[in-house]
Amino acid sequence: MVNVIDAFGEFKNILEKNLNKSTEDKLQLWIKYYEKNYPELKEKCTCDYEKDGYSWKEVAVNKVFNRVAEDFCFMIEAHENLLKVLKDIEERVIKVFHVEIDINIVLYSSLGHAAGWVDEYEGKRAIIFGIDKIAELRWQTTDQLDSLVCHELSHVVHYYIRNEVIPKWAEENKYNNGIWNIYEEGFAQFFQHKLSYAKVDSRGEGWISICNENKDKLKKLYLEALKNDERGTNDFFGDWFQVLGISDAGYFLGAELIKGLSEKYDLKHIACMKKEDIEKVVLDFLN
Repeated sequence: MVNVIDAFGEFKNILEKNLNKSTEDKLQLWIKYYEKNYPELKEKCTCDYEKDGYSWKEVAVNKVFNRVAEDFCFMIEAHENLLKVLKDIEERVIKVFHVEIDINIVLYSSLGHAAGWVDEYEGKRAIIFGIDKIAELRWQTTDQLDSLVCHELSHVVHYYIRNEVIPKWAEENKYNNGIWNIYEEGFAQFFQHKLSYAKVDSRGEGWISICNENKDKLKKLYLEALKNDERGTNDFFGDWFQVLGISDAGYFLGAELIKGLSEKYDLKHIACMKKEDIEKVVLDFLN
């Protein structure tokens, strides 16, 4: 069962009435609302930044609530279109993957974390969509959001088939993390297109084109990054970072990896690969 929890619908009304307030005032409104109504979401936001060494308040002030006024119309559009996309998503998952999932899907005003991410909420696996981040990225159209939703659901299906989320070995060091990430994100990036109505990724045709043009260079740089004990492959994932001026290049590479595997193996085989097999196919792909 897909259960939608709309933690943005009421908060948008509060924001709309206070768009002319200071950035700090808007942050305080966010804190008050989420502490009272959705404390688990508030805790996730703040702790996520703190564990990575960031000040969540500084991020909120300098990267999120300072741009709410200019992004607000896109936030409204994103919220409305997400609700449309989610209406038949459960039926699509069953039709494409032949599995039934029990999941919470949460819509909320985040602190710029991610447009979408898989986690847990209220004791159940969840996909959490940050309306503010979606607006910032200008991913608010129905096609863009359909692509995003299907990407995150492909992660959930992957975890369901594997019967695990992130294996312990993937967190042992930067090298293992880089091996796992290109495989995991590649799985979601490739299979989202089997599930989605959208023909183009949320990042647009231009992103696909420039990634294709630089594919060999990106492969080489990813291989080099695997050996970087400090930074690892972080720059290949997330819109805050770039490689060759390209954000999210790791998603493109991962999809190319899984595309090749799909020509040889079925879904279950790809989803359930063991560590040594994942490492081998990743290194073969990059070399």
